[in-house]
Amino acid sequence: MSMRPGRIFQFGKFQVDATARTLRREEANVKLNARAFDVLLYLVQNPGKLLTRDELLKNVWADSFVDEHSLAQSISVLRRTLEERPGDNSYIVTLPGRGYQFVSEVQVVASEVGNTPPEVTASGRSTPSGLIFQQHTVETSVITSNEEKKQLSSPVSSRRPLIRTIAALLAALAAVALVVRFRAPRPQPNHELVQRQLTAEPTGSNISSQSISRDGKFLAYGDFISKNHLHLLAIDSGEVRDIPSLTGYEVDDWFPDGNHLLLESDLNGGGLWTLSTWDFGLRKLWSGVASWATVSPDGSSIAFVNDDREILLMGADGEEPHKILAIDAQERASGLAWSPTGQRLAYIRLGSLAKPEAVLETSDRAGGTRTVVLSDPHLLNFSLAMNGTAWVRDGRILYSNNSGDNESSLWAIKTDSSTGKPSGTPNRVAGWKDFQANGPRASADGKRLIAERRRIGDTIYVGDVAAGTKGFAPHRVLLDDWNSAVMGWTEDSKAILFHSQRNGKWAVFKLDIDGKTPESLISGSESYFRPRISPAGTLLYTATASTQLFDTGDPTIRLMSTPLQGGPRSTLMMGRYEYKCSFSPSSSCVASDLKDSQLTFFYLDPLKGRGEEIASIAGYKSGQPRWDMSLDGSKIAIVDEFGEKGEIRILNLADRRISVLRVRNYQQLQHVSWAADGKSLFVVAFDTSVCLLSVDADGNARVLYEIPENAGWISSIMPSPDGKHLAFSKRVSASDVMLLENF
Repeated sequence: MSMRPGRIFQFGKFQVDATARTLRREEANVKLNARAFDVLLYLVQNPGKLLTRDELLKNVWADSFVDEHSLAQSISVLRRTLEERPGDNSYIVTLPGRGYQFVSEVQVVASEVGNTPPEVTASGRSTPSGLIFQQHTVETSVITSNEEKKQLSSPVSSRRPLIRTIAALLAALAAVALVVRFRAPRPQPNHELVQRQLTAEPTGSNISSQSISRDGKFLAYGDFISKNHLHLLAIDSGEVRDIPSLTGYEVDDWFPDGNHLLLESDLNGGGLWTLSTWDFGLRKLWSGVASWATVSPDGSSIAFVNDDREILLMGADGEEPHKILAIDAQERASGLAWSPTGQRLAYIRLGSLAKPEAVLETSDRAGGTRTVVLSDPHLLNFSLAMNGTAWVRDGRILYSNNSGDNESSLWAIKTDSSTGKPSGTPNRVAGWKDFQANGPRASADGKRLIAERRRIGDTIYVGDVAAGTKGFAPHRVLLDDWNSAVMGWTEDSKAILFHSQRNGKWAVFKLDIDGKTPESLISGSESYFRPRISPAGTLLYTATASTQLFDTGDPTIRLMSTPLQGGPRSTLMMGRYEYKCSFSPSSSCVASDLKDSQLTFFYLDPLKGRGEEIASIAGYKSGQPRWDMSLDGSKIAIVDEFGEKGEIRILNLADRRISVLRVRNYQQLQHVSWAADGKSLFVVAFDTSVCLLSVDADGNARVLYEIPENAGWISSIMPSPDGKHLAFSKRVSASDVMLLENF
């Protein structure tokens, strides 16, 4: 609690010493617990002023979590200590529904140096902290005896010349000191970035949502492990308080009063809610799909994204919701942030994998006068869960920028808060190697910033799926911590092919399934990934000068080939393609590209490049489809990872016809791969968990392996050619909230 030290406050027969932290009744000390003393001191510093419960709680319990019951207890203790009887309000008056008022006259009888004359508080002035410092209204006592006047003034009169000389010398010294002070170089403020980790989540868990209070004192966050709870952290003291029984809610923002949170829910069609941090009372503000909700600086308005396509604005109590801005088809809006003045909104307009672009824009409160702050494809990263923005007090907009594969940093660009126009070039604020920096949120004064720090990595597992095997018990084949993903098998089914990120670059490796040490196949000055073996013994792979597997603005990405046993490397095509090959006796390879919602398949010559077109399939508007070719080269199975129909499209290469296989009891399919028999398939499906399925020709699914919700992902599946083994890449992540100062 902030207080003015060294003052002694007199009221009635009581005296409060702020420095000694004592309460005296006449000449006797009165025992009073520390918290009750703090409440009393705040009351006597603000006599006559209505003090709301929120104000008292904020100032007396600034860094702790308490409820109004604690305040009521302290007031009750004070009434007994001050000898107030029921109905007697000589000192403290309770104003029902409003707060408390200290009504007794207060004198300030001493200051920190002990020689300030008595003062009476007739009126006061308020400081920004809410304290009232009293005005001096009573002068020092007047000596009426002439003899006393003479006795007191005579020595002073006799020494006046000496006093004047000393005063002149002191004035000269003061002048010299001022010259030295202003001519000497002043110490420069420390602008070194200060970082502190606020949370510690276990591997396999992630922060699901986060927000810092406007005063920068509290963090509200949710995590996927204890998904039935939200958490409140007092940043300076480290005290954590859980908010139980809130299944399916995420933190969006704090209201300026510091006592309420804005939440979004994915239950019963979604919605926006306000939550009291005192009694955990919930109140619904909006029904419908909502995300990226944020409260204006003055607390009067809420902006949010409805169904990724529209930005809506409504009052703080949910009144008069209306659309202010619509995003074009095949795009989505994210990362809303208010300007410091509350007159503009910043947001990120994201394209799709089919139309990769990302633009940071602003608009006024009506959705008009839109300005482009910057356009950068590195803003587009589909693995970022919280690629938000923060518009801080000095006019900078902070955002997450993709700086490497599974790596992003926080950047900032200066803007004019009134127009949203950029007034400088972007600069990097913070980041961590091999980590993603997501979801920046700032305190109102712009001195504290929080961001999620997330690490993502793939590990490879192999298990037996031979006929008659009832259980599937995969084991991890690489025990190191490098990011590695399986991409294929050798034809004899004895080794897997994978790409791995080591020392900042990607390289291609081979590992015997019974071995421990991988063999390097393709490495060098660039990054190499997605290895496939053609029937002719040629190794196909993708190469790029970038460190990223998928960089939408990368002009160097190309499809290459080289003999499996070593030899010259050839560029087959420029650009990013998906490609698969069959095994003997078939001898075909197929590739695909996606443009303007059209997924086009064509034959691929491992030595010459693009060959005859096979088919073009429309309707892939939302993202990159996943597909696989059967080992005999006769069929292609396709799933749309953003579709929700539970459908596998099967393209017959002989007659170019398409049939549809529906997987029973599953809607969202992520990956697909043909089993060795060419009849059944392996599929990754997402329900309430991530499931690796075996699907027969009739669409019946059997779960082989399951990962609990938000505890991991499966990023690739590769069955062996002999049908005995199944390899897959399991993606796990962990994240924490970081506090940044001097950013």
